[in-house]
Amino acid sequence: MPEPKHQFTVHGPFPVPYMSAGNGTSKRIDRDNAAQFWTDSGPAALGAARGCYVFALAVSGGFTPWYVGKTTKSFKVEVLQDHKLVHYNDVVFSGNKGKPVIFLVALSGAKGRTIPRAEIDSLETFLIQSAVIKNPKLKNVKKAAYPDWGVRGVIRGGKGNVPMPARRFKSALGL
Repeated sequence: MPEPKHQFTVHGPFPVPYMSAGNGTSKRIDRDNAAQFWTDSGPAALGAARGCYVFALAVSGGFTPWYVGKTTKSFKVEVLQDHKLVHYNDVVFSGNKGKPVIFLVALSGAKGRTIPRAEIDSLETFLIQSAVIKNPKLKNVKKAAYPDWGVRGVIRGGKGNVPMPARRFKSALGL
């Protein structure tokens, strides 16, 4: 099978600077914190890139996604805009446990006007559908309507032991 025409690469998680409200659980991300985020070498190197991003909380060695977005301008311009901070602060100030992080899923090699907007939009839809399964309280659910079907032991198949035919099927399809 040929490789996809457009490849994305995952970067992060990058910690998002924040201020503590003093009680240990409530936090706040302001414009200064957003500006500080882009001074870190990891995010700074990707500031001009495009793709999708996931705002999450790092909790006990795992991550809980809270917001998925896309950008066709640049990560630096769109990821920490004021209206995004409203969503993020709703999560971190509400006492949800964890430290805020952002994953950047950058499109490789696209320059100027050759931005594959349809592919970025398709990736955002997939990421939202995946994230809402992990966290039904995801902040942006406009594209969260995922299929109302599952294949037991393969995808959206419920909990429990995976039957041998399902394991073999997953292997055969590379799932």
